[in-house]
Amino acid sequence: MCFGFPPFGFFCYGPRPFPSREEQLEVLQEYKKELEKELKNIEKEIQELKKSS
Repeated sequence: MCFGFPPFGFFCYGPRPFPSREEQLEVLQEYKKELEKELKNIEKEIQELKKSS
């Protein structure tokens, strides 16, 4: 089993030293979701700053 997000890398344990394609895809999709959430928060903060100016 592997886990982790780029750029921090993958941390694996078990017989395989590298994540399978499916595991890598799953990790990347989760990372994408986290980035999208972060982007929404940044956009919200930008809008609030524009309103207060």
